[in-house]
Amino acid sequence: LADLAQGGLDLVATDRLHFAFGARIHPELEIVHELPGRSGIAWALPQEGGALATEIEAFLGEMTASGRLARIADRYFGHVRRLDDADVATFLSRIRERLPRYRDFFHEAEALTGLDWRYIAAVAYQESHWDPQATSFTGVRGMMMLTGDTADRLGVENRLDARQSILGGARYLDMLREQLPEDLPEPDRTWMATAAYNLGMGHMKGARAIARGLGKDDSSWWDMKSVLPLLSRPQYAQRLKAGPARGGEAVVMTENVRSFHDILMRLEAPYEPALALPRLKLGHAD
Repeated sequence: LADLAQGGLDLVATDRLHFAFGARIHPELEIVHELPGRSGIAWALPQEGGALATEIEAFLGEMTASGRLARIADRYFGHVRRLDDADVATFLSRIRERLPRYRDFFHEAEALTGLDWRYIAAVAYQESHWDPQATSFTGVRGMMMLTGDTADRLGVENRLDARQSILGGARYLDMLREQLPEDLPEPDRTWMATAAYNLGMGHMKGARAIARGLGKDDSSWWDMKSVLPLLSRPQYAQRLKAGPARGGEAVVMTENVRSFHDILMRLEAPYEPALALPRLKLGHAD
């Protein structure tokens, strides 16, 4: 698909999932002909599968019934088709035009928090399209769209200063991660912290309690993203100390961040801090 986008090939046959991955890096790709039939993925076994076939069937049955197969599929593929062609084209152009100005600040934020700089950059893009002067009607401002209260708590003196905003927003996201239970696994932990970046941790804790009441797994983003939109409904909002919330918007934000992060991981190198060289002690020769 990359060779096709670059003009090295005239035509490629592929499936829709791989096309979706390719089009997120090369939005100029187009489907010119729909092939008949459906493609699938299967395990090849001897015709007489015997005990192995029985074990595989039982394994897949348990994975499907428990919901684990759906969660795994969502982890790797659930966000792939979230962005349309225009969203991807705009993002790619801003990676070229805007990101270089702020890349060092995102590297510094990773060094400060341990969070992948590309994930922090994805959050910043979702919040402001990497515009340090961004301001919303609700009063949040800057690259990471911090509220005044949050900025004060983080010691951010100027929300419109790109470096201060990026470092402050990264610290805030890391603080939200730390507030979640230690046994909550990654990457679900970071995705829930991202939703809390939008909602606030109070609403996230309330949503997790609602999830448990509904018999859902409150440590799984797959389950939580079906629960969060319920926070705007009166019958659920009345259980929340913080009142109703637009949980659906937090889901959209998080899924977009996942998509932007995935694209950045394919295009941008990980941060590699310079090695600290040992200091030499200077002395006088005898």
